[in-house]
Amino acid sequence: MRYAYFLGCIIPARANSYDAAARQVANKLDIELIPIEGATCCPPVSIRSLDFKSWITIAARNLALVEQTGMDVVTLCNGCYGTLKDANHILKTNEQLRTEVNSTLKEVGLKFEGIREVKQYTEILCSDYAKEKLLEKMTRKLEGLKVAVHYGCHLIRPSKIVQFDNSEAPRKIDELIELTGAESIQYQEKLKCCGAPVLAINEKLALELTKQKLLSAKGAGAHCIVTTCPFCGIQFDLFQLKVEELIKESIELPMLFLPQLIGLSLGIEPKLLGLELHRVPLDLIEESIGFQFI
Repeated sequence: MRYAYFLGCIIPARANSYDAAARQVANKLDIELIPIEGATCCPPVSIRSLDFKSWITIAARNLALVEQTGMDVVTLCNGCYGTLKDANHILKTNEQLRTEVNSTLKEVGLKFEGIREVKQYTEILCSDYAKEKLLEKMTRKLEGLKVAVHYGCHLIRPSKIVQFDNSEAPRKIDELIELTGAESIQYQEKLKCCGAPVLAINEKLALELTKQKLLSAKGAGAHCIVTTCPFCGIQFDLFQLKVEELIKESIELPMLFLPQLIGLSLGIEPKLLGLELHRVPLDLIEESIGFQFI
């Protein structure tokens, strides 16, 4: 299996452990990730709210570059996924807008055709192909590990366009985690936002949302919280330290990106999964599965 690989901005800048783990897992599962030459920022939904035409034109340029590869595109970032998936849908279904955008793209020698699909890396992991490969190549069962799954906003919404899972009661990531032998627990704040989207305009509210998620997961017995989004991951890892300062107590709930958890079950060396880059200690995970990472 081969995919055009859209890395985005935030991952190489602030969450390269996610990229490292995704590449390692893809290699183990015989999935090729091919970088897209010339790709830029997706751009994020915040740009859409300010200037829709610029937002969709930039997204269309990236999608046109994808089409030149002859492959569907896969992205790690839920935000990039949301933008590219939505823009792809809008341009495919709005002929007038597609014509206007292509008039602009013509100036740089590109054209959006609407012939490729946008996928989030998690969709690939949840495919029958990847599950079969995972079970075939798994070398370590993560029994004893209790995981709180955080789906994030853009992976499951808007549900009519994304169509990844049931937006009110998603289960696909939970089921994937359980293939590794770990237990996916239920917790009250499971479907709530991590707080990252409002960080720039209201840090107090952002940290309050993060606090609610972390304390809910920890209170339900989780040894870690697992996400598929770099923004959410940074919020749960780096900003967990700020939450602890705010409430003046320790939470110490480690965060893992989904490919890092899958990578552990595949026997990939922890250093190759970027685990040493996490701010919150991974002690709870190590103790639960009886394996020292470093």
